[in-house]
Amino acid sequence: MSYWTYVRGYIKVDCVGRTQPEIEYILKSILDHMPRITGSEGDVTVHIVKADGHSCSSSCDEYDDCTNNLTDWYGNKSYERGWLRTQPRFYLLLEGSLRDRHFEQTHRETMKFLCRLAKRISVEDILIKVQGYQQNAIIDNAKPFKEMNEMPSWCNDTHEPAWWEHLMWNRYKDSALPLSLLVKYYYDEEADAEWDKQFKVKENKNGGGCHE
Repeated sequence: MSYWTYVRGYIKVDCVGRTQPEIEYILKSILDHMPRITGSEGDVTVHIVKADGHSCSSSCDEYDDCTNNLTDWYGNKSYERGWLRTQPRFYLLLEGSLRDRHFEQTHRETMKFLCRLAKRISVEDILIKVQGYQQNAIIDNAKPFKEMNEMPSWCNDTHEPAWWEHLMWNRYKDSALPLSLLVKYYYDEEADAEWDKQFKVKENKNGGGCHE
């Protein structure tokens, strides 16, 4: 006879990112590094559902340029200038029928998953049911998880980075561009010197030259 536990429910999260692809890349990267909620024949599956519409808009793109690559209010490319619209809100649907697991283990693994997730992304709402033989638990209070969220370095007193910050390219000095694009398209002696310095470090680490 096998023991089974079940996990069902959703988590509403609010993500970070300057463009929709960046938001989704960060979210998927966070989920790829979550602890597993395990079963002998398969773990809990997390389905990602983007909320409808958009909740953020900007008249400039991620490089602070106002271009005709952005869209007008009807979602069409603008002939003059448009808007960059993003939707950082997602629903994570958890689904799992977990074989050879007791309630206590599944509940513990679920809480570990939720706590890790809450540190790396803002949890806005939650409704999760963990069920086992003659036992079940409903997790429906988002407040303690929301309070676990680690703010980014530019929003906290210690300037300690959040886990996901390494997934975003850094703007160089007071420019809206990353260092590589500033070097590529503009003449800036300080940026050129910094790029040469970083390139030499990379070259030394790789042993010099290009390798196939």
